[in-house]
Amino acid sequence: MKIAQFSNYGKPDEVIDCIDVPDLDIPGENEVLIDVLACPINPADVLNIEGKYGVKAKLPARLGAECVGKVKKVGHLVKGFKEGDIVLPLDRENWVQQKIVDEKNLIMLPNDIDPIQLSMLKVNPATAYLMLKKYVKLQPGDWIIQDAANSGVGQCIIRLAKMEGIKTINIVRRKELASDLKDIGADLVIQDSPSMASEVKELTNGGDIKLAIDAVGGDIILRIGECLVEEATILNYGLLSGKNIEMTSYQTVFKRLVLTGFWLMPWLQKMNRKEIFDMYNYLASLIESKKLYVPIEETYSLEEIKKAVKHSAAYNRSGKIIITPNG
Repeated sequence: MKIAQFSNYGKPDEVIDCIDVPDLDIPGENEVLIDVLACPINPADVLNIEGKYGVKAKLPARLGAECVGKVKKVGHLVKGFKEGDIVLPLDRENWVQQKIVDEKNLIMLPNDIDPIQLSMLKVNPATAYLMLKKYVKLQPGDWIIQDAANSGVGQCIIRLAKMEGIKTINIVRRKELASDLKDIGADLVIQDSPSMASEVKELTNGGDIKLAIDAVGGDIILRIGECLVEEATILNYGLLSGKNIEMTSYQTVFKRLVLTGFWLMPWLQKMNRKEIFDMYNYLASLIESKKLYVPIEETYSLEEIKKAVKHSAAYNRSGKIIITPNG
């Protein structure tokens, strides 16, 4: 079978390769053999290849934070899954044609939903859902502000917030994105600028903003911080700028803004199985009803992994890049 693997950190399209490894055959007694149907390329995957991720992989390393698969074989003690079931693995190393997973690390999914959309279920929708639910108590009519609004997580935040009656201010790099984001429920779409705080104040009629969600890092936090009320929370889940977050002492001491980080893995580790199952089934139901949807720009085979990771880094990309390992 084929897998994607890298043996050195560096430029993703130069160091990652598609290689052949021995086929998998018989799962253990509590294990499930799955065919991987689809897997997205996430920013964390690219950072991992570059050696910039928070936790470095042991080389040579396989990649892929998420995927969706179809059960091919089950171990003789497995009771909850059967051949043909569609499943969400909760582990990593998913850019492969097949993998063996302990049944406790699988979530059953409906078998009549687009597998391409389901392949993005584990990370982006769950990240958006938990960030909206677990940090600041939000009520219908409240405002939040986010950057990287056209990202997969950003679009999920817009859609989930709209369902809850929460209003979103969305910062983008390109003004031509405004129409598409408003079509999915964005209330305001703006560009970063030195006068952003006054623009936000005018557009929201001075509305209080107590949650900011950041995937960029760097000095944009200085300007986002100016938009927030005292004791607001800034929730950072990414570093797309490649730069450390900047804040002033006025913002941290006198405005008492709270900066904290979000990483999905620790949340999944501390949630019990029922909480995880309920969350993913709720989010899958939103995908099924088309209330959650992420546009796809291109799909690639595993053999085209170099092209795929290069495309994923394109500046003007407007949708996710997906790998379909088995065609």
